[in-house]
Amino acid sequence: MEVNEKMIVSLFRLAYQNLQVKHLRFYIILISVSMVIGALFASSILISGIHHSLDKGLSKLGADLLVIPKDSLVNMKSALLTGEPSAFYMDSGVLDKIRALKGVKRVSGQIFLTSATGECCVLGNSFLIGFDPSNDFTVMPWVDKKADNAFPADGAIIGAMTLWEIGDNVKFYGIPLTVWGKLERTGIGLYDNAIFFNIQKAHEMSDYSQSDKSIKPLAPLKGKISGGLVQLEVGAKIPFITFSILKENPDLKAITTGNIATSARQTTVAVFSGIIALIVILILSNILMINAIFSAVVNERKRELGIIRAIGATRLDIFKLIIYEALLTSVMSGFLGMVIGGGLLKIFQRSIVFYLRLLNIPFMLPPVEIMGSMAGASILVALLMGISGSAYPALVAVRIDPHETMKQGL
Repeated sequence: MEVNEKMIVSLFRLAYQNLQVKHLRFYIILISVSMVIGALFASSILISGIHHSLDKGLSKLGADLLVIPKDSLVNMKSALLTGEPSAFYMDSGVLDKIRALKGVKRVSGQIFLTSATGECCVLGNSFLIGFDPSNDFTVMPWVDKKADNAFPADGAIIGAMTLWEIGDNVKFYGIPLTVWGKLERTGIGLYDNAIFFNIQKAHEMSDYSQSDKSIKPLAPLKGKISGGLVQLEVGAKIPFITFSILKENPDLKAITTGNIATSARQTTVAVFSGIIALIVILILSNILMINAIFSAVVNERKRELGIIRAIGATRLDIFKLIIYEALLTSVMSGFLGMVIGGGLLKIFQRSIVFYLRLLNIPFMLPPVEIMGSMAGASILVALLMGISGSAYPALVAVRIDPHETMKQGL
């Protein structure tokens, strides 16, 4: 056992020395493979981050159905997934009708506003959402940090990506609010970028905007709501409830969070399918390149390999030597590729998030354990590239006859 271990160490040492001799070929493989692994690692992190955001963020809603005006589906998806400020309204009396349906457990209404630029608001173009704390089940349960007191009438709950902290005073449309709580980061824009407050404050903001001639007035909100989040009883059938809602309210749209997630995932597939196809092509191209380079190396080193055989190395030792050279190159390429891919993600993260938001695709970095598994998978791909590309040249090297090479003086 000890002899075998020494042999393996000796072969690895010899493989490393051989790589140092042929600098150019080594660097060609190193750079080419590392670029492919970098693209693979970055793409896998992006795709995992998108799925993580969808799974985590949409689960926070706690709603089985979203009921909104029929012509506002696109705006709702944009508001929910990316936090893009939106404003659309329907009759608030609809919520009472939905509550009366058999199988409906709870209904929570929300009003969407967009803040204006000017003295009326601490920050323009913010996504403002009024909600009713008395029947809420989609905001308060997910507060990560909060003040010691109960939620006050003038309190505000902010998303994880907003600028303020607990205790800060903010003002929108002349109505002062105090930051009471902060939500956990989800990757979903509705929770990460919005400011939530009592729905009565939304009505006060609307009234203020009507009297302030320096800003564009908000729509009158009396008797209005932007949408309703519906939670069903256990065992209730979503298609049946949906049919019941739309039968009485044909100008509304009832969608499930699953529908929204499916739509976002389909967009993700459309965006990344071309990139993944290109990466697969590059992987195959690199395997062929590694094959060509190691074939040339074996051909040039026939005499050296023949001498190694003549002094006692077995065919298996020769095979291992070539494979070890490929593995060493692949491992270094894999780690370099992850550094390149991770570095590019860090540098261009804001631009990537902005581009994905235009496509209504949410994103946040996945948990460390997921990124670790992606890193392991990337190294494995690099190793498989090296083994696949060097296997045939290694088999050719095994068939070298040491006596013939010595006779020919190769």
